[in-house]
Amino acid sequence: MPISPSSIQGYSFGSRAERQIYDYAVKEGAFKDPATYLFHSLSIINTGNKKVRAEIDFVYLDCDCILFFEVKGGQIKYDSSHNQWYVMGGTEKGDPFKQAYDGLFHTRDKLIPNLFKGMAVSNSLVFGVGVIFPDCLKPELFTKYQVSNMEYNPALIFDFSDSKKTNSFGKYIDRIKKYWFSHPQFTGRTGISRKELTKIADFFRQDLQFKLPVSDLIIRSTKEVCHFTAMQMYILDTVEYNPARGALITGGPGTGKTVLALELLRRSLAAGKKTLFICFNKNLVEYLSLKIDSMHLKGEFELRNLHSLLCDRSYIHADTPVVEDSYDFWTRKLPLFFSRNLKKELIGAFDYLIVDEGQDIMNEYQIEALGKLVKGDLEGGQWTIFLDKEYQKIFNEHPEEYFEYLREAYSCIMIPLSLNCRNTLSTIISASLQTGLAKMPCLRIEHNWKSIIKYFGSDNELKNLVGETIAKHSSDGIELKNITILCYESKQVYEMQQFIGSSKCHLSAISTEMKINVLTIQSYKGLENEFILIIGPSNYEPIEKKQMQMIYMANTRACSQSILFIDRKYKGLLEENI
Repeated sequence: MPISPSSIQGYSFGSRAERQIYDYAVKEGAFKDPATYLFHSLSIINTGNKKVRAEIDFVYLDCDCILFFEVKGGQIKYDSSHNQWYVMGGTEKGDPFKQAYDGLFHTRDKLIPNLFKGMAVSNSLVFGVGVIFPDCLKPELFTKYQVSNMEYNPALIFDFSDSKKTNSFGKYIDRIKKYWFSHPQFTGRTGISRKELTKIADFFRQDLQFKLPVSDLIIRSTKEVCHFTAMQMYILDTVEYNPARGALITGGPGTGKTVLALELLRRSLAAGKKTLFICFNKNLVEYLSLKIDSMHLKGEFELRNLHSLLCDRSYIHADTPVVEDSYDFWTRKLPLFFSRNLKKELIGAFDYLIVDEGQDIMNEYQIEALGKLVKGDLEGGQWTIFLDKEYQKIFNEHPEEYFEYLREAYSCIMIPLSLNCRNTLSTIISASLQTGLAKMPCLRIEHNWKSIIKYFGSDNELKNLVGETIAKHSSDGIELKNITILCYESKQVYEMQQFIGSSKCHLSAISTEMKINVLTIQSYKGLENEFILIIGPSNYEPIEKKQMQMIYMANTRACSQSILFIDRKYKGLLEENI
């Protein structure tokens, strides 16, 4: 019997009683027939003229019947004089039978007829309900009665005495089936085919999912990422226990570097240290500013993009040199100029230096320029650099040489972050298959959305695929602000902006209500969103390591799902990996 969810890793139940029933179903192994299904936690929402909402704890499905079960843990009270039910210690009203019937009626009268247009599939099935009270006995005064087309009967209840029997849940399912099969209204029901059964089961899984609404799934995803990142906070204890030494914290995308850098900022300010926080990407500065504002930190600090700091006239006593559009200017000439012209009163002005995206800053000119701003310089000052020298070397292809020099010359401590906290295993596998880069160890092995590749043969087909994907996400309840489009080439940003339209398109890296972010991959480095749509390169070159790193990095911006859109002519190359 297929049971959903098949795994409860990272899954939470609405109550202890629901988990208890799920465990019965799994452990008993009573349902041997593969053409039977048990789903946990169905949320039905119909937003038509008359809004319908039904929350069903368990649904049983086979070729003959669909049964709806409501589970109530704890004490149950029944007021026979008013036909009123009370749960949760006898204080909260709630009719468990009506809750089960709400799901039955909507599925029978709306969902299945819509699924099988013009076919009377509902008339072939037996429909029934049951109520489960695993912690208490049936209310003594409760006897059979009818309200409209809802039948209330103590024979439909699973209680504490049932739970103590061997194979209790399997026997209860058999009892409920027998009850409803013998009911006069279901005489002559023929049942449905295996194909029809599979269609209903797939519909439940895909469109109803028997899970929480999308908004709650995303909230859970965020909490899960935060929980896993919190596991790595102990790393900062090591940094604090070595106050007179610098630290290099390495890790791939999604390992929690930026979160740890923010926590380190919080701790340094709490200790009364004037702190300089540097990163490479100016969009990341904008994002971090919002995060820091929400943290309500107290103390002196500066958050800066590296190049805006090096060009800041308030730090130097000479006119900044004329900007040259060259790699050598930004990585050597400008930081050397800054070091030689730094105002004396600003040398050692900060007690602590934090650098994020250190792989893009890792050379002697840039790091040593920043070191001058720290009390004690790099030799005796307090500094921590977070970097990824394996997957995200986008603006500095060779950080390894100076990294090794830094370790040896300044006797700093080095701490590796090895576990990805942000991405699901599906995203990590997809990123690895697309690029040939190593699959990172990943903590989030469960996923609600599978990361995939979509192929197109023309620009119009690409636009149609992107449009269909956005429309499908929207129909599933995913807000536009949770979607980001990342383009490998700058011209693709303009093309996507024109296609989506300015009313739904946002060029900033910061998510905005009712709009989709559209940016280049490199401008989104260090940031994240729930759903990432990647417009791949016009010329996919697996031997080009930088291109593969860009694609890998783009995938790892996704907390819930990444989708790569790429020309169909490269399908063979990608499928070789797959």
